[in-house]
Amino acid sequence: MGKKGAAGFRPNRTGTDAESTGESPSQGQEAGAEAAQDGSGFGSGSLPPTVLDADALNILSEIEAWATHLPAERFVLTPHPGEMKRLLGTGHLEPDVVEVATDAAVRWKQVVVLKGATTVVAAPDGRSVVHAGGNPSLATAGTGDVLAGAIAGLLAQGLSLFDAAVLGVFLHAAAGAMVRDELGEAGTLASDVLARLPRAIKNLREGDK
Repeated sequence: MGKKGAAGFRPNRTGTDAESTGESPSQGQEAGAEAAQDGSGFGSGSLPPTVLDADALNILSEIEAWATHLPAERFVLTPHPGEMKRLLGTGHLEPDVVEVATDAAVRWKQVVVLKGATTVVAAPDGRSVVHAGGNPSLATAGTGDVLAGAIAGLLAQGLSLFDAAVLGVFLHAAAGAMVRDELGEAGTLASDVLARLPRAIKNLREGDK
């Protein structure tokens, strides 16, 4: 990623496939639940690396012992705190978001991106990376879909689950910072973030030269 690309990240602990899919709100909870029950859904061993967001996470939370139905190290889960509480089956999250995300990733055997003002990317092997570069433009409806799509696109290019999640979070935050600087913090749209992803990628590549 280079020095500039890594500047927004703080490693918390040291330590491919050419296809990917993303499961997000367009699926709908009802259709997703039917897919999960008939065997064509999340537990299918034929799935490529997959990003689960929004309704996909809500569907999972309704399945008893849901993590045991997923192939290990096959998914990136991208919950916000509310979705994280549902996945954990609790009404309260501990204040240490790094510990929450890391414990969940290890227990679920999946990569977890716990979104927030401070976003944590955690891996099943206990690694975690913290990004504290959030801003209000990234709290707009639909920006989570932009992040999920960015991670899915990086998975499709052959990055590992963890690397795709880390880089996706960085690029998403970089694009969000451009939106804030150019348009301010009020009235922005998810499409504003999406439109600036190519420039975020370009800036990262130029920083590596």
